[in-house]
Amino acid sequence: MVSKRKYFSIVIMMLVLLFLFQFSVVMRDQQNAYDTNSYFSPKAADGKNEWKASAQEGTEAFEKRKKIVFIGDESCDMAVAVSRWCTYAKREICFEKSASDLKERAEELPEMIILESEKRAIGNDLKALKKMESQGVIVVFGCLENPELIQAIPKLMDFLGIKKVAANESTLTGVKLFDGLLLGGSVVYEAGKEEDEKERQDLQLKVPWYQLGSGTTTYMMGLLNESSGENVRNEELPSLIWRNGLNNSSVFAVVGDYMKDSTALGLLDGMLAEGSEYTLYPVVNAQNLSMVNFPVFADENNEEMQKLYSQSMTGIARDIMWSSLISIVEKSGRKMTCFIQPQADYEDSIEPDAQNLKFYLQQMKEQNAEAGLSLQYQNTASFEEKLKKDDEFFQNENSSYIYGTAFTEAKNINSVLQLENTELLKNVSTLICEYTEEKPVLSYCSDFVTLQSVTSDGMNYTYSDDIRMRSIQSALGYTNVMLNMYDIFWPQKDTDRWEIMQKRFSSNLLTYWKEFSCFASTTLSESNTRTRTFLNLDYSEQREENKIILQTSLAGSWFILRTHGEEIADIQGGSQIKIQEDAYLICAEDTTVEIKLQERWRKK
Repeated sequence: MVSKRKYFSIVIMMLVLLFLFQFSVVMRDQQNAYDTNSYFSPKAADGKNEWKASAQEGTEAFEKRKKIVFIGDESCDMAVAVSRWCTYAKREICFEKSASDLKERAEELPEMIILESEKRAIGNDLKALKKMESQGVIVVFGCLENPELIQAIPKLMDFLGIKKVAANESTLTGVKLFDGLLLGGSVVYEAGKEEDEKERQDLQLKVPWYQLGSGTTTYMMGLLNESSGENVRNEELPSLIWRNGLNNSSVFAVVGDYMKDSTALGLLDGMLAEGSEYTLYPVVNAQNLSMVNFPVFADENNEEMQKLYSQSMTGIARDIMWSSLISIVEKSGRKMTCFIQPQADYEDSIEPDAQNLKFYLQQMKEQNAEAGLSLQYQNTASFEEKLKKDDEFFQNENSSYIYGTAFTEAKNINSVLQLENTELLKNVSTLICEYTEEKPVLSYCSDFVTLQSVTSDGMNYTYSDDIRMRSIQSALGYTNVMLNMYDIFWPQKDTDRWEIMQKRFSSNLLTYWKEFSCFASTTLSESNTRTRTFLNLDYSEQREENKIILQTSLAGSWFILRTHGEEIADIQGGSQIKIQEDAYLICAEDTTVEIKLQERWRKK
């Protein structure tokens, strides 16, 4: 039996707990200003300030501009990739047809010469390259295409550091990327017996077999099948990316198409780092996670959804998917930007239900997430009609949330820009689109709007995707991982199911990006601010004994410093985060930063 006193005490305690619980919920709801976008920054026409090599007016601080020469077809894929890298690295680029044409401008030696292929290093061109290398110029062979031609020219083989062409074509089982060239450490790309591992293998596996001589350093190596009978030592395995360290500079060589897309960005920064005493270059420092076409508010394709999940589309999104996404985000330490899709089919008479709008905005606020607009659709009379109906949807709910970001397919970017002043898009200052080499990773679409391209599909992730991701991280400190929910709600094949996609996405995100947790997790609006700073800044740096003096046109900009056996002893005017051995993330809190280095060990 419970005494009256104990019973009374229990009742009082229960009432107090109930009051505290209800009070905390009320306070949380009152303090959760869910209908405001705390990440939003007003649109600004600062695209006119974008750094462009050809239009840059020199100032006393930035007058010593470093130059890059590309020798080859100015319209080829490699030339485009190198040109984009020069813009990001704030370097002038010059296009030439041959190396011998550079002799007239020998008094202004470039920092680096990049050759489209070995065909640009024959006869007098090879003599010119050797002369400039002897004067300290870094030479890069962007793609070795013809092993027979190389083998026929011994002087070219010596210049490249090739001891022997073991085979004009060899079949690899995988590739090993060594530490040093890209950030993120070493990794082996060799598929096992599992089906999903086999699906990841999309690298070039039929390549020439070059064996290198002494004085060379291999950064990427091909792997051979042990059961093939080839008894090959590691140093004799096919080399894919390497450096030949000569007396006064370095010659780099690449086998394959790694320099023909955005993978070139980090490779070139890595080559500068490996071929120089140190290197310091600007980055964005932003890691983004984009949930595209989520959440949804119209119960479309209901028959298929009931068949697969026994729920409506909005029920699946709220009851199944949202909790899974929160778990993934919390484990990864990332921030989400969720690109809302009110409806996909504007001709099926199924209208969106806004009852979940408040719920999701509240949830996003609690998760430090941001809401954006999805401009993707399945059926509509016109794009303008879609924008009009979406705007009516938000207006009818008297929502005051300001959307600063939007997702659109790359093919529709121009159409979006033509309507950027409409009521729904007037505040959108940054667009994202799927990864495509047709668009730069980061750029201005107009003076008011930036483009932050998706760099990785978190669901379908291959080995070449991972190398490209590591390269972009090394060059820009930027990533934008996308999970597009469109195929879940409008499935085309058996694998377009949430339980399959969620498992793959979670596994990929928590595995491949963990080496880059030093970079800041951002929403797309936060990343947009950093992107504008990155695109607009100019900088210069010089070294005086053990001190590097960095001057930047914009305080609050970010840089990566890479050294060889030296670490930061002190920093004035900024702060630093260690990325890995010999690599540091620098925040320029002032326009002048002084970095004092101390030697840890001397790299030979």
